[in-house]
Amino acid sequence: MNIKRNIIFALESRKKNGVPVIENIPIRMRVIFASHRIEFTTGYRIDAAKWDADKQRVKNGCTNKLKQSASDINTDLLRYYTIMQEVFKEYEVKDIMPTPQEIKDSFNNKVNPTEEAQEEQKGFWEIFNEFVSECGKQNNWTDSTYEKFAAVNPTLLIIR
Repeated sequence: MNIKRNIIFALESRKKNGVPVIENIPIRMRVIFASHRIEFTTGYRIDAAKWDADKQRVKNGCTNKLKQSASDINTDLLRYYTIMQEVFKEYEVKDIMPTPQEIKDSFNNKVNPTEEAQEEQKGFWEIFNEFVSECGKQNNWTDSTYEKFAAVNPTLLIIR
């Protein structure tokens, strides 16, 4: 399944007393798919004069009122774009058309993982140790085979 989508970054259009606000404007991420539109806040603000609407990025060399540099902001915008693409890819692989709420939840969980999600993510050495333990049991490895794997990872705890 291929979910057609459009992900854009733009400044929020606000007016104060009928006059458009041009300073310290929030940067929004808009996701459009399957006739649904979802708005996300990026947590960044920038003056309109420092925003490149064509590139959908902060102009190089600019900073916002919090002294966050263009490169820092643009790096995070690219990260958000990449995470959103990953979210859609996961649904495409499962061959499921997600709801807007599912997209929001998946994106927010990837940007700010809950404690449970962080615990689920195992490190390389944890997975390596599980691999050695399971393969060792299945294949009746000798002590010398375990010693070879322990040379790769000195923290290897062999549980037979």
